[in-house]
Amino acid sequence: MDKITFVAKLLDFLRFLQKKTVLLAPLWLLVVALSGVFELASVAERPEEVSKTMLVNVDSWDRSQDMTTDSESFYFSSKYGLIKTEFDCKTLILRESNAIPQEFAEDFGSAHIGGISYYEDKLYCAVEDSKVWQHPLILVYDADTLEFTGEYYHLDPEKHTKGLPWIAVDPDSGIIYTSSRDNSTEIMRYDPNTRQYLDSIQLVNPETDFNIHKIQGGEVSDGVLWLATNNDTQAVYSVELASGKAEKLFDRNLASGSEGEGITVLATEDGAYLHCMDMSPIFLSCYVRHFALPTD
Repeated sequence: MDKITFVAKLLDFLRFLQKKTVLLAPLWLLVVALSGVFELASVAERPEEVSKTMLVNVDSWDRSQDMTTDSESFYFSSKYGLIKTEFDCKTLILRESNAIPQEFAEDFGSAHIGGISYYEDKLYCAVEDSKVWQHPLILVYDADTLEFTGEYYHLDPEKHTKGLPWIAVDPDSGIIYTSSRDNSTEIMRYDPNTRQYLDSIQLVNPETDFNIHKIQGGEVSDGVLWLATNNDTQAVYSVELASGKAEKLFDRNLASGSEGEGITVLATEDGAYLHCMDMSPIFLSCYVRHFALPTD
């Protein structure tokens, strides 16, 4: 049995223990308590949240990479899997624990799902040969079943020198956006039909040597690319696609040791618009934080 299959089966077993028995209840209580302590240990002032959802243990591992939406539900990625939930982020609709096809694991060493983006009933997923970075791939899944469609893109490893951490699909044009992982000064574009690299959008900002570091997730809405990072302050940015104008919206300022994850965009009745993920320092809990657009 290969590593990915073994881990997927182990997580399925832990899900059974968590949902059907009380064996993991003490761990659940401990994680909730520790996560509450870390929530009070912010390194600086945090932006106001409309609301937030905490998930622990196996539920957090299922939601540990990125998120996207079809405007009726949320989708989340983990290292090996995909899930679909209601807007509460908790109620499970569908799960694929082992979403990386065996042939990609064997032929390309694919071992990590990162960013995801919904477009026309499909999920576009960034998949890496983690820490090898020779085969940056976009695998396309059926959003209704979470099954691999057989469609995929093999991107140029010379352009993506440290993997493919995130992608975002423009819901209007279908153009695929991504970038390098570190200190990005441009956003790359790919044609969805030819799968060819188009050109890059240079980031425009008055700050000297401006760049966006450690992007973890992105989403496009109304001509704007929204980006969430795992830089020192886990900042969230916006990029106007027509002009390249880029600006920091806010710093999440998570507790030390936390990891900023992905983002999706959806206007909800409570006033939220940006929905951002993060893993806690103990990596046994995660949060989905819902923010309104900054007004200044």
